[in-house]
Amino acid sequence: MLKRAYIEITNVCNLSCAFCHQNSRTPAFMSSEQFKSILDQVKQVTSYLYLHVQGEPLLHPDFEEILSICDDAKVHVQLVTNGTLLNRYQNLLNHPCLRKISISLQSVEYQQIDSVSVYMDPIIELAESASEKNSCFVELRFWRNDQLALTKTAECLSILHHRYVFTKTGRGKNDRILPNVYVDFDNMFEWPNDSPKTQKTSLVHGRCHGGTDQIAILVDGTVVPCCLDAEGKINLGNLNETPLAKILQSHRYQELCDGFRHGMVVEPFCQSCTFRRRFD
Repeated sequence: MLKRAYIEITNVCNLSCAFCHQNSRTPAFMSSEQFKSILDQVKQVTSYLYLHVQGEPLLHPDFEEILSICDDAKVHVQLVTNGTLLNRYQNLLNHPCLRKISISLQSVEYQQIDSVSVYMDPIIELAESASEKNSCFVELRFWRNDQLALTKTAECLSILHHRYVFTKTGRGKNDRILPNVYVDFDNMFEWPNDSPKTQKTSLVHGRCHGGTDQIAILVDGTVVPCCLDAEGKINLGNLNETPLAKILQSHRYQELCDGFRHGMVVEPFCQSCTFRRRFD
């Protein structure tokens, strides 16, 4: 069993944020039929889904149907969004599958808006409604501590400070502002090198949750070990061609996981990744 799976229902985004990897893959939207087929396989190994790798999931034309599929499957969904399209989905909280909605507030720096309040008002409305209904968690993300002083980002944070009391939770850089609503801070990280020059060697030590606790499925059905493999460099197989159960029994997947369990990094792409050093 895995702790979670990332399913990328689209790699298309309505913004172009500097802190996000700009993938070079063909823009695409996963059909609702393909999503259901993938979910039927994924829920055999985990009931926790993240609708995220790249792209803005609220752009998907069948987004409501995809959430309804998740409702029927009784899985737990974390939605990761830039929050710009929340007004399209007034009944979002009616989906029982939603466990957490994570909103990347620093995307505000890359939006053409007349007022930061235009962006923040629907986010605050969602957060307060979710808290009142006890329907799901809401996470308001500031994941670039080195850029908190940027004009629009600072205004977003100021709006929250003016409206709420921030209470430390004791769980990392995390503050509670309402029941089930949190503001999360983190430092920047570098995306793994798309063209790693590192040669595969048994001498690289390290651990990671990629593969062992999680997998990611790209919009074209490609299975990779984690959500940072945005270009599909570690292609474990494609669900349009091979069942997930067989992919998770493959030599490459097993070798990767066995390596991490024994403190060894066997994939060149993983050897180029600095994010894994957080788990040393």
